[in-house]
Amino acid sequence: MTTAAVGLTAGCLDSVRQIGQTRVAVDPEEPGDDPDATPGEFYHLLEQNDIAVDELYHDTEDDDWILFYESAASDAVESDDEIALIYRVFSEGMVDRGADVDHLYTEVEGRFDGQVEGWAVNAQWAEEHLDGEASDIEVWNAIAGTKQYEDGEEPGADANESDEKLGEAPDEGDEDSADGDEESGNEDGGDDSDEGGNGDDSDDGDGSDDDDGSDDDDNGDDDDSTESDETDGSNENDKNDDPSDESPNNETTNGTESDE
Repeated sequence: MTTAAVGLTAGCLDSVRQIGQTRVAVDPEEPGDDPDATPGEFYHLLEQNDIAVDELYHDTEDDDWILFYESAASDAVESDDEIALIYRVFSEGMVDRGADVDHLYTEVEGRFDGQVEGWAVNAQWAEEHLDGEASDIEVWNAIAGTKQYEDGEEPGADANESDEKLGEAPDEGDEDSADGDEESGNEDGGDDSDEGGNGDDSDDGDGSDDDDGSDDDDNGDDDDSTESDETDGSNENDKNDDPSDESPNNETTNGTESDE
């Protein structure tokens, strides 16, 4: 993936407001039946997606678009959500329709402390992304690499975490993949519970072994009673009888005979 340096201007665009010459202000333009992917249509689509556009400029010499937007984010995660949304509008709404643009530069206004001041995206990245030549995370990391912060400011405490979480944000299909991961995690949890269930089964098995042990003890009592009465010939017949039916009587009888 091409990673041309586009971050030099991002976040340092205040001078653009005073520069005329090749940079012209853009007004919103509603797309017609056959959209032309113009800067004005980009302005309109951003507003349709609840991005508060302050100003948009078109550098007619370099075919760059310079966007100033009012952020509604209150933390780094929401800020990254805005960036991902603007990227999708730029990529799917403009670049995919053949827009004549090389770069999109942005300036973020109404920032909270530590929020990104500006960022940029190369239209070539969007083309490679649309063609499947660049992954979601590659594009997102490239955009994140252009982020600029005000002098003396540091990224928000959760900025890095949000970058990881929103690394695949530009593509909605990846949200399904995240759900799949969550479901996979739940299935693993289910396996653990099954293992626990197996543990219970094994415990039950131990319980049954204890029952067998008690049976063995009973049989042992029978054997002891029988051994104590080996001199009595009637015990030989008792052995041939069904122990389950006569063993209690045998014990009583043997006990009586033993007393005798």
